[in-house]
Amino acid sequence: MIHKTKAIALHTVKYGDSSLIAYVYSETHGRLNLMVHSAYGKKKSSGKAIFFQPLSLINIIYYHKGFQSLCKLKDVSTEVSFSSIPFDPVKRAIALFIGEVVYRTIREEEPNPMMYSYLENSIQLLDVMHSGISNFHLIFLAQLSRYLGFFPGNNWSESTPIFDYKNGLFIHAQPLHPLFFNKENSKLIGQVLQTPFHEAEKLQLNHKVRAQLINNFLSFYQVHIESVSNIKSLPILSQVFEE
Repeated sequence: MIHKTKAIALHTVKYGDSSLIAYVYSETHGRLNLMVHSAYGKKKSSGKAIFFQPLSLINIIYYHKGFQSLCKLKDVSTEVSFSSIPFDPVKRAIALFIGEVVYRTIREEEPNPMMYSYLENSIQLLDVMHSGISNFHLIFLAQLSRYLGFFPGNNWSESTPIFDYKNGLFIHAQPLHPLFFNKENSKLIGQVLQTPFHEAEKLQLNHKVRAQLINNFLSFYQVHIESVSNIKSLPILSQVFEE
């Protein structure tokens, strides 16, 4: 059966000399795994790999047979042309990181319109942002947890200054288990959770604090989604912010 849908490119793995397997999140069928032939080459029909750069917004036509997990790509085209993500090294690193996180967290092969809309809108916002870019991925992780089902159940306050990330709650004192952040880190987590994208520049963070916050959010994610570990794009992101 042939399907057509909008999709978000997440991750690719080279397959043979000229093909690749592309992992995308689609509007109508959730997570899809695509076999892409003629992904590399100079011929007019080749070069499809360029469409699957992390977070590219694309249109795909593909074949899907029964319960097969690997679909075959028939055609691909650009849905939205970016003005800055492919050319800005910071935004490219953020896109690579976000693409990997989404690839590791979203496995469902059924539509989730709210999730897709959040991802699509966030990506387009990243492309046009001029300030607060270095905080984008922190806010993205904070808000993505809402759609994944483990957004914290309350807010940071002076009376609840410790974030228990095992239970997803800000509490008044250290719990008996080790899965919590100290008061300083908990307050920072609370600030990010309450910051919308359009106020990203208000988070005044240096490189060291930002790196610690990323690791804290990933620790929070790992409690709920085991596959969020050893994020390979994290060192690249860290290096970009150090420069």
